[in-house]
Amino acid sequence: MRHGRRRITWKGSLLVVGGVVAGCTLVTLVPQEAVVETPFVVEGTVGETLDLTYADLTVTEVRVADTLESFSEAAQAGGTFVVVDATWRATQGATTFVGAEITDAEGRTFWPTDQAGCSTSANAQPGYAWRVTYCFDVPKDALAGASVRLARGGQTEEHAGQRRDAAGVVDLGISAEDATALWEATDTVTPESSGYATASTEGDEG
Repeated sequence: MRHGRRRITWKGSLLVVGGVVAGCTLVTLVPQEAVVETPFVVEGTVGETLDLTYADLTVTEVRVADTLESFSEAAQAGGTFVVVDATWRATQGATTFVGAEITDAEGRTFWPTDQAGCSTSANAQPGYAWRVTYCFDVPKDALAGASVRLARGGQTEEHAGQRRDAAGVVDLGISAEDATALWEATDTVTPESSGYATASTEGDEG
């Protein structure tokens, strides 16, 4: 049984041609085509299913906790844990999803912990929804305006492993007022083990 202090719910190329000048040859310069290196970001909200081409992603629930607890371990947050439940449904083949971070309103990033049974990555087979729980230890001033970014590409400072690929960015919907209330509460969350998702945990289809 999961325990949570409070659920947060929200259902061209450039072509340059030289002119013809008397006594000169026509010159055509064709620079290399510009290559897009940045990830393709698909934005959404909690409960919404995002189409990332290689997978469907749904962030199904967001909670906060001071403590994470599993059968064999308890972990105390340095700030507070933001617990993000999500489902991945691979659409093109067996896929490993290793990109996960929370970004706050100031652009600071926080990566997930593997304490108390939380996941830092996921693996999914095509046609099946796979449930996973990510846990992020963040300070109080990172809660308001925070978003979670999930992708198959590797987690690096500059998202180098996600270049020319899709990443889902989900607004957690935490206002400044919400952040204060969430921070003051003191509860424990027991993360569920990763596994196949039931229909009730898959979220809406867009």
